[in-house]
Amino acid sequence: MDTRQAITELYRNYESRDLDKILEWLPDNFRFEWASDPDTPPSYTRVCNTKNELVERLKEISANFDFHSYRPTRILVDGDNAAAELQVEITSLKTGQRFPARIAHFWSFKDGIPVHLIEYMDTAFIASQSA
Repeated sequence: MDTRQAITELYRNYESRDLDKILEWLPDNFRFEWASDPDTPPSYTRVCNTKNELVERLKEISANFDFHSYRPTRILVDGDNAAAELQVEITSLKTGQRFPARIAHFWSFKDGIPVHLIEYMDTAFIASQSA
C-alpha cells in the first residue's frame, strides 16, 4: 500500500473512531509528537516514543474530551510524507463546553507504514476551553 492509500485509510479509521484499527497500523516504535509548549496545559501534549506511550496519552485525552468529529479537510502526499489539515468538534468533559478546532498533521511513512506523526494545534485555545 502506498502513502496516499495508507493515510486515507488511517483517516477513515479516525473518523469512525476505530482506535483498534488505527493501532494495528502503527509499529511498536511509532513516535507521536504534540508540537507545543510543555508548560501549557493540557499536560498530555508531549512526545510519545512508543505506541504504548501513545495509548496511555490517548486514554488521558479521552478522559478529558469527547470528540464528535475528526475530519480531514486537506491531505497532501509527497513520497513517504503526508500533511493533513483536520477540522474537529470537541467537548471538554470538565466544562461541558463544545467547540471546533483545527489540527495539522505531518506524517512520515516507511514502506507504507506510519512511523512518525507531529500534531500542531492551538493548545492555548484548547486549554482555555477546558479550564
